[in-house]
Amino acid sequence: MRLSLFLVAGGCLLAPMAYASENPGGYTTDLEGHCQVWAPSMLGGRDYPVRYTGACRNGRAEGRGKAEWLYRYADMRVKTAWEGEFRNGVFLDGQAIKGHVEPLPGDRYLVDMGTIGAGKLRFISRSPQTAPLRLCQVEMVVLELNNATDAQEESRSKDAILKAGQRYRELCPQGRDADVALAPAPLTPRPNGTLPPLPAQARYALDSGTLSGYRNEITSKLQQERQKAEYAQSQEKALQQFNDFSEKNAIAAWLTLQHLNENPFRWEGKTVGLVVRLDQMLTRDSALVDSGLKEWAEPLWLKGISPDFPGSNRAVLLAARVGQREVVTPASNKGRTDGQYVVVRHVDSRTCERPTCSEWFFWSRNDRQISWGQPYTPAR
Repeated sequence: MRLSLFLVAGGCLLAPMAYASENPGGYTTDLEGHCQVWAPSMLGGRDYPVRYTGACRNGRAEGRGKAEWLYRYADMRVKTAWEGEFRNGVFLDGQAIKGHVEPLPGDRYLVDMGTIGAGKLRFISRSPQTAPLRLCQVEMVVLELNNATDAQEESRSKDAILKAGQRYRELCPQGRDADVALAPAPLTPRPNGTLPPLPAQARYALDSGTLSGYRNEITSKLQQERQKAEYAQSQEKALQQFNDFSEKNAIAAWLTLQHLNENPFRWEGKTVGLVVRLDQMLTRDSALVDSGLKEWAEPLWLKGISPDFPGSNRAVLLAARVGQREVVTPASNKGRTDGQYVVVRHVDSRTCERPTCSEWFFWSRNDRQISWGQPYTPAR
């Protein structure tokens, strides 16, 4: 049988506990009609009436008593007898249970087991189909955190899970490894006995006292919200720096190299924005530059730069004044022949950190798009 250890904290719900609907276990009224005893599934049908003598409170066995389960079709012979302490109709079978016991369908029991720090420890234990509660046959261990924010911080939630596992090991040293999870408090079973879902969990190893497979939906959701906010802030930052660069250099339009090669005369004498990458230095203050975007286009002849212009491994955001076409003789090692190239003169530039200078255009999504080849207007 696989055991599960669950923690309960504010905000999310536990995964439902499945149980077989054909198991009829439940409260059974004794033959005198005075007191109820909780019957496990195989004793809960009409075949096994119960004869109870002893303490009773609010209509259920409470305190010292004796319950005899009789077999109706064998002259009401005693099938099994439970004698000792009862709580809320549940037979404790001599086990050191100090808190409340709430039976659940499917031979399960929600048992209060004291507190750990600011949390309430509860076991969800099982019983055989014809026998009393077995406290350390644990299906789940639940820690109801009074402070829901404890589940929102990884180190605190892991520490709470670990402490619950350690207490489980102290109380049930012969138990098995258990799953660990976080969920909201208080833990209230639904009318059909299922429990609300868990937001976080891990695996507690009883021998080593360590956790594995930890997950926390609460912290994951908070992290996603933080990432979403950071993403939006990054977009706004990129938009602001794009507008600042464009307005500082009086950029008339943002162009691709294809735009300039097709018709440089439209932009002659104007400052335009470009994304370029070094092809080859021609002189100490001029170079052929290729597009830094994902396009193929003829290079431009960039003038007015210095020998420390970034190499071909870095894209450059460039503000440049457009000139005319001029004949240039490229360096022989590139294999180019003399030709006419559109001349642009360096006005301002920034070396980019990402390919295609994407950090500068991070804002350009959905309804906010950069209009390549169109007169520049500040993006908002």
